[in-house]
Amino acid sequence: MDRKPVVAGKFYPGTPIQLSKMCEAFVGEEKAVEYLKHPVGLILPHAGYIYSGKTAGMGIKQALKFGKPKNVIIIGPNHTGYGWEVAIWREGEWHVPNGKVSVNTALAELIIDGKIILEDELAHMYEHSIEVQLPMLLYAFEEFAFAPICMMDQRLSTVKAVADRIRKVLEEYPETLVIASSDFNHYDSHEVTIKKDEIAISRILENNLEGLYEDLKKYDITMCGPGPVAVVRSLFKNAELVYHTTSAEFSQDYSYTVGYASFVLW
Repeated sequence: MDRKPVVAGKFYPGTPIQLSKMCEAFVGEEKAVEYLKHPVGLILPHAGYIYSGKTAGMGIKQALKFGKPKNVIIIGPNHTGYGWEVAIWREGEWHVPNGKVSVNTALAELIIDGKIILEDELAHMYEHSIEVQLPMLLYAFEEFAFAPICMMDQRLSTVKAVADRIRKVLEEYPETLVIASSDFNHYDSHEVTIKKDEIAISRILENNLEGLYEDLKKYDITMCGPGPVAVVRSLFKNAELVYHTTSAEFSQDYSYTVGYASFVLW
């Protein structure tokens, strides 16, 4: 089954020319020539491009330095409440205004474990956290296949199961970019959001996932995708913060903000 975009014209421009121009503004004109020699990770935001596009584009620019992927795995949180708790879209194409991406069915089937991770399209049907990543990735890398994973169950035990599955897949598909889609703290002032985000960011950089989950609860850090972030962080030895900001940088509303951060991992 193919998937049509559900947030085109809302989170990002709905026409190909406008969308390509916006992607170019955030990612730049540089293109990777060679394929990845080993897996690389990204943590990227998924808000409207006018708010989080700069942060996401800066992360993608850093990934370009490693090369272009043949496959991309994107793990996003489930905001809608529909579908299975850890759901993968197994076949077909995902369409966005500036192109389409084919699902790598063989790769997707290796991720499915029949227990925690199941094939389920309903979880993805109205969810924006994965779709929003595709236009900029298409602009930057031009052609790749992908596997989308939507996580409603973001417990650490589930994180470990998903990461273990993907880790084995990366042995067979080393030319793969793995992306966690997540915004950071929501709806506090700019100052408070920056401080809360910095707590989470420090835990991510030191790869202390238990500490991250403890601090999210302790300090009421309302990150929407801790599960995807923890999965991707656990797959890589090194992590670098590329950019951190809040929506206030673009909206000028410093009283009610969302935090955005991008990381590159290898």
